[in-house]
Amino acid sequence: MAVTLKSLFDPNQVDNAAEEVILTVDSTPTNVILVNAKARFTNTTAGAVTIDAWAYPSGDAAADDTAILKGYSIPANDYIDIDIPVLAASGVFSAQAGAATSITCHCLGGTLIS
Repeated sequence: MAVTLKSLFDPNQVDNAAEEVILTVDSTPTNVILVNAKARFTNTTAGAVTIDAWAYPSGDAAADDTAILKGYSIPANDYIDIDIPVLAASGVFSAQAGAATSITCHCLGGTLIS
């Protein structure tokens, strides 16, 4: 059995105009799940900026019941590390920044298992 390592997602400056999908869990195999995933949201500006983030199953949407961060204010030149809940095949991790070109999201780890 071979083990293949890959990044779950590349660093990404989070959109402020609308929810941005950062990661969609692979749909094949259909029993794949994302576990132990972590992300870092970094504020690269001189002022506080808010961030919203969601994790939801396939067919669901960003809403209060799928929020993992809601209006969280990241101080200037600071960051927050978060755990991403377990997601099954085609599950989504998404975010929206409170200001343009302000928040960068980095993958800190996670594993896809099936």
